[in-house]
Amino acid sequence: MTRLSLPDPADMTPADRAQYERFPANLTRALLRTNGCTPGYLALGFALRSTGLSDKQFELVILRVAALSNSTYERMQHLEPAKQAGWSDIEIAAIENGTAAGLAESDAALLRFVEECVADVRVSTVTFTALRAHLSDDVIADATLLVGFYMMTARFLETLDVELDAAACEVLFVRD
Repeated sequence: MTRLSLPDPADMTPADRAQYERFPANLTRALLRTNGCTPGYLALGFALRSTGLSDKQFELVILRVAALSNSTYERMQHLEPAKQAGWSDIEIAAIENGTAAGLAESDAALLRFVEECVADVRVSTVTFTALRAHLSDDVIADATLLVGFYMMTARFLETLDVELDAAACEVLFVRD
C-alpha cells in the first residue's frame, strides 16, 4: 500500500489532470504530491525516450536499473516494452540477473556499464572503453542520464511504496 495518499484523477486540478494524462499511472499520481516537480520530471522522461539508444538498449538499461534497485514497479512497467523491443524471456532473465551469457558483445558491454554506474557511480576506464567500441559518445551520454533517471525513479517509487498499475502505461510502447 502506498505510504501516502495519491490524488484521485477525478479530483485533480486541470493542470494536474493535464500532467496525469501525459503519463496516466500511479507514478504520476505520486509525483503530483511534490511541489511542482511533475512537469519537469515528465519532460525529462519524455526527452529520454528520443535518445540515440536503440529500443533494445533503452529497455536493457531500465530493466537492469530496476533489478539492481529492486524496483518492482519499474520492472512491471518495462517488461512488456522490453519484449516488444525484441528481448526474449531468456535474455530478460540474463539482463535482470546481470549475466551477459547469450547477449551480444555490445549488449554485454552496456550491461556492465549500467551495473558499474549504479554500484560505483563512476564507471571504470576499462568498462567505458569497452562500451565506446560499440556506442558513440552521444549515446553513452544518453545511457548515463537514463541510468540516473531510473535510479531516481526507483528510489521515489520504492521509498513511497507506490502501488503497481494494472498494466504498463501505453505511452511506454512508443519511442520517438
